[in-house]
Amino acid sequence: MPIAFDTTGFQQHDQTTWVNHANGDQVSLTYSDLVPDLPASLDEMPKLRHDLAVTTGDVGCLIEAHHVRLGDVPALLQVVKVPLPDQPAGQVFIGSFTVPKAESSAVLELRAAERGMTGMREAVLAAQLGFDGWVMPLPYAPEVQGRLPFHKGDDPRHDPQFADHPLTRVRAWAHHVIRTARVDPRFAALTPFQPGAVAAPAPGPEVGATLTTVVPGLPIGGYLPLWIDDECTFWRMTEPEAVLEKLALGVLARTPLTGRRFRDLVALDEASGTITLLDRYRSEGGGIAGVAAGLTRVTGLEAHEALTTDTLLEAFRWIGRVSVAAAQRGEYLAVEPGGHTADLTEPYVLLAVQEQEGQAVSVARTAPTPPAQTPMWLGQASLTTPATRESIESGGLLAMYAMNTWGEHPLRLCLTFTPNA
Repeated sequence: MPIAFDTTGFQQHDQTTWVNHANGDQVSLTYSDLVPDLPASLDEMPKLRHDLAVTTGDVGCLIEAHHVRLGDVPALLQVVKVPLPDQPAGQVFIGSFTVPKAESSAVLELRAAERGMTGMREAVLAAQLGFDGWVMPLPYAPEVQGRLPFHKGDDPRHDPQFADHPLTRVRAWAHHVIRTARVDPRFAALTPFQPGAVAAPAPGPEVGATLTTVVPGLPIGGYLPLWIDDECTFWRMTEPEAVLEKLALGVLARTPLTGRRFRDLVALDEASGTITLLDRYRSEGGGIAGVAAGLTRVTGLEAHEALTTDTLLEAFRWIGRVSVAAAQRGEYLAVEPGGHTADLTEPYVLLAVQEQEGQAVSVARTAPTPPAQTPMWLGQASLTTPATRESIESGGLLAMYAMNTWGEHPLRLCLTFTPNA
């Protein structure tokens, strides 16, 4: 199956279903090799939310819908309520993640039904908040009168008051999935979903074009630095998702810095404004496949202006996620200036998973040693903790805080990979 997720608390019922016998919640994971039936792409959230609210209104009510990421892969999260089937009262709350591709999709879903006395959350909150204005227009489609009403009790601010309510459980599960689930890289690399799009060749260089192999830097705020020899150039990505589905995941062609240190390599055609993301390994036929993605060259000023607190955090959280992928394939990574082209040299942050005394531990090491007031590091040059997905991912933020002390701009950093052996 294309999505890997945490099944703690659930017992597998069959190949695609898991059940929590304590509360009856049921998780299912399905794959379809048909074009997704979504009414709009994830890049058109206002239209997608509106049309989903309209269609869901026939059977229940769309409570919320969001464009999220499972690992590095775009997904649609929906929270829906429908009536309990064949019952005079009660509701089932459904949280689902859809990962849509051009000709297929994967759906991970949790169904949590009210049991015993139903409607307690609504009754308590209506008494607290008042009945005036209790039922509200759907935020995504105010004109829709759904089979079930959208009301104040659906607000997530009330979840802590009803810790075991099925809607609360659905949201808590969804948040956990966003933090921990991962998509198979082979499925992630498939062509993104675009409703109504006609299959066409990806943009790319013309026959006879001259390609330059370049080293990519860190993608930040939709911009991608490319190192052309010793020059750091800046490019706005037309299709950032296509780049992020390949970059730093061990599937791209590589260039060696030394016998054991490697960086990703892409082929740039400046004339057409495209990079070709070349596969690391040859196909069975002996060829090397690649995916083209569009770029527009920009000034350093424009790229630097895209750096905000939010885009910086997302970039270094991405580093945390790719460090997990590196650990899974037996590598560790270094975050360092792109100007470093040989052995590991200060400044750097090294993120690795190693075995110590029979236990896998997550190791973060940096040089120079950060000042004592640096968050998370607190004056230490090396940090070690038992290896979990969360502890490995936290290395991304450790790298960000260390980098802040270097005087290097984040857009001039690169990732370097080394076999962990």
